[in-house]
Amino acid sequence: MDAASREAKVKKIKDMFVSLIWVSTRHFSQWIQTYGLTPPQFFTLSSLSCHQSPCTMRDLTEVTFQDPPTMTGIIDRLVKMKLVKRTRSEVDRRVVLVQPTQSGVELVTRINEEASQEAMKSYQTLMDEELESLEQSLYYLLRLQVSRQTSLTGEELDAEVQRMLAFRDDPIHFLKMKDKNSLKQPVES
Repeated sequence: MDAASREAKVKKIKDMFVSLIWVSTRHFSQWIQTYGLTPPQFFTLSSLSCHQSPCTMRDLTEVTFQDPPTMTGIIDRLVKMKLVKRTRSEVDRRVVLVQPTQSGVELVTRINEEASQEAMKSYQTLMDEELESLEQSLYYLLRLQVSRQTSLTGEELDAEVQRMLAFRDDPIHFLKMKDKNSLKQPVES
């Protein structure tokens, strides 16, 4: 493959990736509205449900990429919907803690179950080999994106990708561990 053909192929892959993100985001936004939620509300509620313990507003702003005033509005609406509750820290009364209610956890569970069922339907036409190939391609793309954001290579890069794959299981814990690990890194002078 000559340089021009390779450049055209890479551009086509990049364009398909961007289109996939756009179409997926749009579909998800419309689908999650059927549950009475916006995507930021769902990501907030889902993050809280995964975490298993109250967390701070700061944790939520970091994990959802929202600014503090926007997060306050999201939490206000989720409180009004009785999906989360707010309390004050016993240690520092200035700190607001947020946690999901039982109704919030049940809604996230139902949404995740329905999403899993939908995914199974979507991929049912793929043969096992095609699923394996798709998984490997997506892993490669994730690895490529993580390598672009870090200076990691080899086994360290693969370890970071594996950590990224665990993000969805508890995004708040993931970010706290990432912060702790970055504090342990030696500072270069």
